[in-house]
Amino acid sequence: MPDSNVDLAREIRNLKDEIMQMKGLIDLLVFLVVESDDDEEDDMSDLLLSGAPEVPRFNN
Repeated sequence: MPDSNVDLAREIRNLKDEIMQMKGLIDLLVFLVVESDDDEEDDMSDLLLSGAPEVPRFNN
């Protein structure tokens, strides 16, 4: 536990720095998840536009 106001101020500053780093990591993770979801939506839209997966057909 800090003993003086100076120690308290230093601890608060360090905690603020750690919080900013965590926010940066959370922003990065959210960005990666959103990008990942966008890729999956693109894949799904290709299937929806084609109507169904391609199935080999025989000519009769």
